[in-house]
Amino acid sequence: MGSSLPPLLLLGLGLNLGIKTQGEFLSKPILWAKPSSMVAWGADVILWCQGPPRVDMYRLERLGSSRDYRDQPGLPGPTAQARFPLGSASATIAGRYRCSYSNGSRWSQPSTQLELVVTDLYDKPFFSILPSAEVSSGESVTFSCSSKHGFNTFALAKEGRAGIWKTQEGKSPVHFPVPAVTADHGGTYKCYAFDSQFPYLWTAPSEPLELRVKGPPRAPSPTKSDARAGRPRAPSPTKSDARAGALTPPHVPTKEVDISAGPGPQDYTASNLARLGLAALVVTALGGLLAEAWLAWRGGSHGLPGRFSRPQTQQPHR
Repeated sequence: MGSSLPPLLLLGLGLNLGIKTQGEFLSKPILWAKPSSMVAWGADVILWCQGPPRVDMYRLERLGSSRDYRDQPGLPGPTAQARFPLGSASATIAGRYRCSYSNGSRWSQPSTQLELVVTDLYDKPFFSILPSAEVSSGESVTFSCSSKHGFNTFALAKEGRAGIWKTQEGKSPVHFPVPAVTADHGGTYKCYAFDSQFPYLWTAPSEPLELRVKGPPRAPSPTKSDARAGRPRAPSPTKSDARAGALTPPHVPTKEVDISAGPGPQDYTASNLARLGLAALVVTALGGLLAEAWLAWRGGSHGLPGRFSRPQTQQPHR
């Protein structure tokens, strides 16, 4: 049994090191497209992959084919990027991509997938906003998109927002209802159409339309008397409304208080001085009591001579 311990210890250390090595994954890189992940037919497209400094090799893969990849050595210096030019946008480059990098024989985790969409392959669809492109806040509105080519999937995009806002399948025309619009829904929109069997080949964008949302009327500005009273007043409830339990604006008490007619600011200086004087008297009295008790205790100990002295032993009579 004793001779088998060293091999067992070595085996355990080897397993531990192996597990530790497998657990130390390289962080995944970042993949992006220029000018964008949605490009018009014929535009030049470049994919960039970025990892940590001193990367030996970068690899770009187009998903869907096990052999559709290309390798690129890492750029020297602190750049830590690899450039993959794809050429002019066409149906042959549309699809899903990801990238990774290697240091020695170890490969990193793959990046988040990038979906490269090529547009302008077909005529633009027809786009409308119903019932009107100008609505009040809280009203419902519907975006409608249709195409003469018989596509079965439609996408709605908003300018200034990353990615597609909504995607919906169905026969033309397809509707995107918004039950209650808010000011955040205002902006410029356009729609696209495509076939679900070719999800990365889209039509040209529709004509852009702007949705204008009219908000609720603003409260009147505060008067000079309200400013002197110490708070700006929107139309505040009367005393009869407060007694009836009427709702008040946020952060305003239900019972109306006229600040201008209320008592002025109170002066707490005299009361604070009185409290400080009383506290000083209490501390002084406690100090006197403690001193008296200490003196009494000390006098008591001196009144018992020899209490803590070592007892003397008597000499035996000769």
